[in-house]
Amino acid sequence: SACIRQALADIHIPHKHMLYPKPLSAALLLLSGAAASLEAPDLAPASWFLDEDEVMTAMGGTWDRTEKLKMSVWTSGNSAEPLITGERMFAQILEDVLATEQGDYIYYTAWAIQPNMTLDPRGMVAPGLNTTMTALWTEAIQRKVTCLTLLWRNILNTEITRQWWDQMGAAAEAIGAGEDQARAIVDGRTKVGGSHHQKSLVIKRMGEAVAYVGGIDVTHDRWDTPEHCCSLPKRERSLECMDTCKARETEPNNFRPGWEDVSVRLRGPAVLDVGANFLSRWNDDEDPSSIPPYMEKAVEKKAPPMDPSDTAASGIGTQAVQILRTFACSYQPICTKGCYSENAPDGDTTYLAALVKAIKKARNYIYLEDQYGLFQEDYHQAIEEALSAGLEYVVVLIQPPDPEADQFGYSSYQAMMWDPLKEKYPGRIFVYQRNDGTYVHSKIAVVDDAWFSIGSQNLNYRSLTSDTELAAAIVDEEAVEGPDGFKVAKLALEFRTKLWGAALGVDSDDIKKYTLGEAVKLWQDDSRKESRVTPYTPVQKPPFGRITQRVVDGDGRCSGWIKDEEEEVVEGMERREGGFGGDISEIRSIV
Repeated sequence: SACIRQALADIHIPHKHMLYPKPLSAALLLLSGAAASLEAPDLAPASWFLDEDEVMTAMGGTWDRTEKLKMSVWTSGNSAEPLITGERMFAQILEDVLATEQGDYIYYTAWAIQPNMTLDPRGMVAPGLNTTMTALWTEAIQRKVTCLTLLWRNILNTEITRQWWDQMGAAAEAIGAGEDQARAIVDGRTKVGGSHHQKSLVIKRMGEAVAYVGGIDVTHDRWDTPEHCCSLPKRERSLECMDTCKARETEPNNFRPGWEDVSVRLRGPAVLDVGANFLSRWNDDEDPSSIPPYMEKAVEKKAPPMDPSDTAASGIGTQAVQILRTFACSYQPICTKGCYSENAPDGDTTYLAALVKAIKKARNYIYLEDQYGLFQEDYHQAIEEALSAGLEYVVVLIQPPDPEADQFGYSSYQAMMWDPLKEKYPGRIFVYQRNDGTYVHSKIAVVDDAWFSIGSQNLNYRSLTSDTELAAAIVDEEAVEGPDGFKVAKLALEFRTKLWGAALGVDSDDIKKYTLGEAVKLWQDDSRKESRVTPYTPVQKPPFGRITQRVVDGDGRCSGWIKDEEEEVVEGMERREGGFGGDISEIRSIV
């Protein structure tokens, strides 16, 4: 049986030839328990990751990030721990921050922050301790821990942003700390309408720096448990679940019953790359903001590079990691102050390039879990190429747009992405939404139980080409026997089965026993009461299409369209305003 499994694993039969398998093939399938159309994935990290030339190409062809930014192409021997939902991430951050001492540091990038967010709302990690962000960071500054924050200048969140800015300034002033020891910068170095969407932490404690990368901001609505207790009907909640739900509901600003999100905690040499991204932004000579009340000047005393001895040595784990980014092209007229012209002058689309490479390499399945899942030509074309080459399954879990987003056509852009693929490749691509009210905020991709990514980027033009984003792509070099009878990467298998188990209401250990085909059938079975997903068909709504998407979801690449073209699009929409149904002034403000 083992020999048959291996023989079948080495044979790739294109999907179209599997409709009527020969009797011998069917018998072998029965004996082996493996699907003959599946392939054993290549588990060599170098075959999945961008190489040095590909990284340079994704940064405009002339910008060497290894030389300029001190970021590796990729590293091996790391430890990568996916943290599913905010509860796990916040608890781990709390432990790391509490372990900091004089001489340590905390480097923090955020899209949003709520200073009164409690990292331990149930008192499970540090009973009786004030675990708000303000208290933890203030006490760290008092311990002479270097605390530096880069926070996006979000004009819709000015009051809360100002709180953190003032609190960090007051804590620094109280001990006479310089800007190189304690400072929060409100960062507006973006193209007009863009954002700094990176969510990362580098924390040196106990002699070792660790890093966090992902989609979770430290805000009230992000705290949730993997069970999403508040999403369960009250009659189905255990006593523990009721307590958990109470903790979530007592936090302010929660308007959703559940929140699905993922980050990853890194140890090893990859931490240096996360730190290098932060320091390259922190030390940039452009003034971060010239709009009141944030009249921010560039730092005068630059933060030093991280010492390689600050991180665990290669070999702390078995995961190879590639840190990937998005930065807008700085030459666009709609950039203000250059959009990090010293950091990524030609932009940085390494995440998009890495995603496209992984998708094109896929042979068995692609799993995408994303807040938006909008049309974007590069990854759309990559998925179509993979399906035409024989890829078996594409499973997608996305969030239907809120009414505010849908007035700008987001449902239409989802339909543009997925409907043509479902029509052309029936039975091989499946799109779902949560059926329990849990909000899908994750930004992850998993391919063939070999490569996966966790980051801040959504699947849309903004995140893939324009907004400042950060992600970690991971290939575990420890292989295990997978359910289809061939070797797969251990961590990718564990990550995928945890995600699928939670979505389908099945224990992840049980999901590991299902072949890929059997697991996909669970997604398709609408009769299962345990399942927390349901098929999703976005609706195309006129007049939304490619033109309107170019305005609300702009391409930030140097090769993309620029201001004059944007203005032409807006003027064209104004001429058709009677059929638009939205506020043109809002779209103009985004441009």
